[in-house]
Amino acid sequence: MTTPLPESWASLPALATVLDPDRLTELFGHALGGPLRTGHLRYKPGVSAVARVDVESTGAVHWVAAHASSGHGRDKLDKVLARAGRAGRTAPVLVADVPGGTGQRLAVGTVGTDPRLRRALAVLGADRSQDLGRPGSSDRLLRYNPRRRAVLTGDDGGPGVVTKLTADPAPADPLLLTRLAAAGIPVLAPVPVPGLPGSPHVLHCPWFGNGDLAAHAAAAPDGSGRAGGGVLEAAAAAGAALAELHVRGPALLGPARVGAPLDPDGKLRSLAADLSALDPRPAARCARAGRAVAEALPHAAVRPPRLLHGDFSADQVLVHRTGGPGTPELRIADLDRVRTGAAADDLGGFLAVELLGGDADEAPDAPEDLPLTGALLRGYGSAAALPPRPEILAWAAFHVLARSMEPFRSTAPDWRERTDRRLALAERLVAQARPGPAAVPFGADRPAPSRAPVTPAGAGADPVRVPGTVADADGQPLRVRRAWPAERARLVLELEDEHGRLRAGEAAPGAGRPWTVRVLPHGEDPRLPGLAAAAAAGGRVVVHRHRRRAVVGTPDRFVKFLARGRAARVAELSDRLHGLGTAAGFAVPEVLARAEDRVEFSVLPGRSLHELGAAGRADAYRSAWAEWARCWPALAGTVPVGASLPEHTAEDEARTLARWTGHLEAFPGLLDAPPGTVAALARRIGEELSAPGRRARAVLHRDLHDQQLLFDGARLGLLDFDTAATGEPELDLANLSVHLELRVAQGLLDPALRADGEEAVAAVARMLDADPGRLAVHARATRLRLACVYAFRPRWRGVAQDLLDGLRS
Repeated sequence: MTTPLPESWASLPALATVLDPDRLTELFGHALGGPLRTGHLRYKPGVSAVARVDVESTGAVHWVAAHASSGHGRDKLDKVLARAGRAGRTAPVLVADVPGGTGQRLAVGTVGTDPRLRRALAVLGADRSQDLGRPGSSDRLLRYNPRRRAVLTGDDGGPGVVTKLTADPAPADPLLLTRLAAAGIPVLAPVPVPGLPGSPHVLHCPWFGNGDLAAHAAAAPDGSGRAGGGVLEAAAAAGAALAELHVRGPALLGPARVGAPLDPDGKLRSLAADLSALDPRPAARCARAGRAVAEALPHAAVRPPRLLHGDFSADQVLVHRTGGPGTPELRIADLDRVRTGAAADDLGGFLAVELLGGDADEAPDAPEDLPLTGALLRGYGSAAALPPRPEILAWAAFHVLARSMEPFRSTAPDWRERTDRRLALAERLVAQARPGPAAVPFGADRPAPSRAPVTPAGAGADPVRVPGTVADADGQPLRVRRAWPAERARLVLELEDEHGRLRAGEAAPGAGRPWTVRVLPHGEDPRLPGLAAAAAAGGRVVVHRHRRRAVVGTPDRFVKFLARGRAARVAELSDRLHGLGTAAGFAVPEVLARAEDRVEFSVLPGRSLHELGAAGRADAYRSAWAEWARCWPALAGTVPVGASLPEHTAEDEARTLARWTGHLEAFPGLLDAPPGTVAALARRIGEELSAPGRRARAVLHRDLHDQQLLFDGARLGLLDFDTAATGEPELDLANLSVHLELRVAQGLLDPALRADGEEAVAAVARMLDADPGRLAVHARATRLRLACVYAFRPRWRGVAQDLLDGLRS
């Protein structure tokens, strides 16, 4: 049955063939031996679609890939074909044009030709790799997710050995698995295989047991866990084993690598953005549910942190039953996402998967009501303290939302209905986690706004679009988080890989021309020489703008790396504002150290107003604004004597606006406006900014918005003084106010909370005797500048268009 297409399918027309088994069979069925079906789909709008292909009559397994018809997509497909040809494989990659004259091609290949698994396949050897997934192969393919991983077993690897091949280095550190197993925690530890070289892309583990816990539970005819021998006893034993991992695991880490705690808020925002490419309606619902989940989860750091499985469910528990009495032996498998965090994360994940496996329409009154989860919690409680029930339910809601795209990725014909059911289940879970009047209501879905197609900037010119995804030199997909214009019509990119790590790069685009993309390794930048050492020492890269700056976070400080020669001025301004801000009542980072290329700052506690607003934490959000309104007049009104701060005039602001509109005009069609319109609008606003008249003078932040303000429940922190100056107080007030408008337009702030922030800004404007006319013109300038800035961010281009349209109307 054909899988319904997502809203964005026109950006990659070949997807229609990938999701239609009949059309796919017409193209490749004769060569592959029968009717085809797809699954394990990975789809990047306008870039690529990759899926697993099963031949129903023979059981053979292949991959299918569609890439954009020009630029990097065509280059990528050509590289795949070239590699297959060089390897001399007897089963080449098959290629066919997509019906309908789209200019796109589809390629189908065997598991052994998977381009992202080539390093791992090389370890197995050419003969063994060539037969993988084909009838008669000496290896049995247990799992295959194209371009990600393959799991197999066979006599060639030694009796009872399971081999996992991964495109990236094995996420589970073998050293950690070995240490945990040696300490008596029942995890599946790796074993060496004679005759096969070692590789970070290949992991061998012994075959264990006679099925996983989920399979044993499914064999119970009444779902009670009695059939198959001691299923509930196995679940209870799994709970006790998980408690051992949580409690004893942190002390066994040693030098092993392990993931950091999840950022659930950021993860769910990214998910809602990805879901919007499929269907804006459930994406809006997912965003609202995500904000409710973020509100329901505890925000304090976990003390002590637990060592988590990271993807715990019944099918990750391998069980060995002899048929006799007693507790079954078990092993916890697949610690690919091992990380530190809260115990309720793993427990909520187990509950979520059990609910989804049963296709439950209702959340349970308590987690204990489900057979496996109830037994798991009893076993866990016998070995360690159980987290509060609301916390488990909130994490279960998180994990249900995190799996909301699975129906589409599995190419289910009813993926929209299944996605809706998952969103409804998450809503019920989070409502139970936050009972009473504090529960976040879920409003009616708002229809997604329609938009006319973007008109090219000039006759015959193709509009430029900042890509949502690019690839590095190894073909690894990277999500474009932010982009900035640079000289010679280039873009500077801030990217995120599939592990959530930041990468920096640059791109040379052009209307109708391919993109040339250069991506730096994680934590490296030749213009920021100290960055690599800080990242290698375990620092977390939180900002990286190619050649300009990067910020690395450690437990006790943030280190800002800058192009050589810029650090001294930043340190000087930060020192000056530390004194002024502290005197006004703000918490301000202290400069701990400085060098030619870096400044080190102390860490402030709290969450940003941006985070508090997006999470819907109304009380904390209002308290933070009250604290800002109390402190800001004292800071803004303390204008230092002399030239300790630079002057930023209205003419300077007009030049800033003209520079940004010039950047926008250099990328024709990035926003929908006739040529010269945006520049003319900037000139008119610039003339208003520079008009003669009285000008008040105040201390300026110059980049004041809700992400620069941190609140810990009592005190408000103020960040980033790189652009501090003196000038008109209306500039900062307008910037803050317009950012509140922006957050509502982004769907990240409830309008009622925006009103609270606007009230605080208006109160401060009265205290500073701000000129309403100057506030208005600075607000227009800010809207136009933000339209230009956000036009370069793929996720928010529509919001940028709305800002521009509002100024032109």
